[in-house]
Amino acid sequence: MNCVNSVTDVHTPFLNSLIGVFFGWLLITLIFNRPLSTGTKRFFYFGVPVFVLGFLLIIPLGVGLAVLFCWIIFLLYRILQILIKKEDSLRKNLIPFGLNALALTVSFVLIFVTTTQANSTPGLIKSMGSVSPFYPGTVHSVMSRLIQRGPEVVPPLSETLKQTLGREHVSPFLPARIAYCLTQIGGPQAEAALKQVVAEQINLNDNENTKWEAAVCCLYADCAGPRAIPVLQTLLERADEKQQFIPLCALVRTGDFTAIETVLDHVDDLQQQLKQPFTNRGYAAMIRLTLQALAEGQSPEDLKASPIYHRMLLGLRPDHQTQTGIVWNQQWDGDLDIPALQEHWSQILKQSEPNDVE
Repeated sequence: MNCVNSVTDVHTPFLNSLIGVFFGWLLITLIFNRPLSTGTKRFFYFGVPVFVLGFLLIIPLGVGLAVLFCWIIFLLYRILQILIKKEDSLRKNLIPFGLNALALTVSFVLIFVTTTQANSTPGLIKSMGSVSPFYPGTVHSVMSRLIQRGPEVVPPLSETLKQTLGREHVSPFLPARIAYCLTQIGGPQAEAALKQVVAEQINLNDNENTKWEAAVCCLYADCAGPRAIPVLQTLLERADEKQQFIPLCALVRTGDFTAIETVLDHVDDLQQQLKQPFTNRGYAAMIRLTLQALAEGQSPEDLKASPIYHRMLLGLRPDHQTQTGIVWNQQWDGDLDIPALQEHWSQILKQSEPNDVE
């Protein structure tokens, strides 16, 4: 059983194991090595309450790192103290020496093993899915480490995504974060994995999976650009009316004029959906930010820069900057002149096509 919360576990993956060794050492010492030394008594009187309060969430469990550090120093001191003395001292203190040496050895082995496992690709993927979305800094720290490894992590990410979506109940955090990593890594293999998920795993016919489906669709659009349009158009055609906003918002992020025209044709539907009671604040913010990008954007990059993931509470809060310096507003409620916007984006996107070819 893991006693350490997910954020602490990411930063100190060995903490949970060391706590187990610490309490095991205390218990064995209490049974086989009485009377207790003064140093051991102090760990009973101070260390145990610290960890108990940490388990009860009264104080941060990470405070126990100081206790464990002092404990390791104490073990080293006791071992060296016996070794420096004469040979008969070792015979008289064989039990405490053996317990301390064993505890110290096991601690160092566990630190090495748990840290190695946590820094492996499977370990990082597991950590990525367990961190609360209320700690986006930690989430992005883990994702950045995976992204830096490049295309080599695409197969394990794709396989984990497939396994996760095959479960009866799908947590929205891991699929969205894996999709974000695949989008940032890019390349044909990552794009193909996202395309398969959007085409085969997303149906937009229920509310249970809406959160991760919305994120994955938009991330796929970010990754594939205009190549995502056929899949998103198909998804739009078969989506439930209440969830058509997802492929529409994703189409905007492809940066293609045909997709923009499709979305502009559905602006009335999107605005009407904002007035409906079933549209929660996260999805309403997604729609409003997308409409703001259409209304105020001055470049194709602006279409992708809207921070639609923030209110989804998935831990995805990447920094977005636009060339035009748009001040994003999740409550945006401006007017849209559809013919003017069609002309506006027609000129912008046609001008960008020669640059894309170059």
